[in-house]
Amino acid sequence: MKKNITLLFVTLTTYFAFAQDVTQKGSWLLELGTSPFQNNNLKQGGSTGLNLFSSEGITLFSIGADAGCFIEDRAALKFGLGYTKIEDADYITYKTGFKYYTKWNTPIQIDINGSTTGSKVEPLWLGFQLGYAAFLNKNLSFEPTMRYNVSLNEQFSDQGIFELNFNFVIFL
Repeated sequence: MKKNITLLFVTLTTYFAFAQDVTQKGSWLLELGTSPFQNNNLKQGGSTGLNLFSSEGITLFSIGADAGCFIEDRAALKFGLGYTKIEDADYITYKTGFKYYTKWNTPIQIDINGSTTGSKVEPLWLGFQLGYAAFLNKNLSFEPTMRYNVSLNEQFSDQGIFELNFNFVIFL
């Protein structure tokens, strides 16, 4: 029993130490992810991840990535850029926000995201995200997250988008 407790303590100490090193002020992150579960797959949010949906004969494909710089320990400013294609229409998606890693490896994010549609009514969302960062090694984490986007442009949509995301984050 004593050996098990010692092993658990060493494992947890090492595990949490990874997050402290890579989230220090001046470090960078690169985030790639996907949103396989959404309550409204074809509603165009500011997805900057890899997605492929098909519903009612309409197909959506998107690809992109986020990058960020830690401005303080565990606190990063993030920017994301992506490309989305829905049928014959092409969109550029964007995201800018703030991500904070708690000492329990829980990333909390708030951001503004949207896309260029080429019309007078552009989607604009306020996003809230909460997840868990499981560090696979010192510079790589897997982050399953829950996300909710609140519409800031009711002319485009008066409904929010709930997502379950799976992200990989590389810390540089």
